[in-house]
Amino acid sequence: MLDNRSKDVLKFLVNECKEGSYKIIEIDEIIKSMPTKYMMDMDLIVQIIKHLENRDYISVKYADNEQFCLCPLPFGRQFIENESIHARNKKDLKKIGNKIYFFSLLCALLGSFLGTLLFDLIFKN
Repeated sequence: MLDNRSKDVLKFLVNECKEGSYKIIEIDEIIKSMPTKYMMDMDLIVQIIKHLENRDYISVKYADNEQFCLCPLPFGRQFIENESIHARNKKDLKKIGNKIYFFSLLCALLGSFLGTLLFDLIFKN
């Protein structure tokens, strides 16, 4: 499993290397593309890149203090695609769940109203 920072870095790398070949990416580019709430620095980027490489999400050809030559592996690309599909499905399921909830609430209110009305008609006469 990846944390949010690693997912965002992997997503950035997959978007940068769309053609599937190795590409040289500056560490500063990665830092600039990340949200400021993550407070990314060079050391953290290097750790995340090493973690992604060790878990076979990416392949690193070479690295120095300012840049990496890397390529996302099929497992990394598939992980990002599955995350986007999962996010879409989660939104759809939430919409369906809300509709079912309100429909059930409406049916319960309608049933209570009809039950009370029938009770009054039958037993109050």
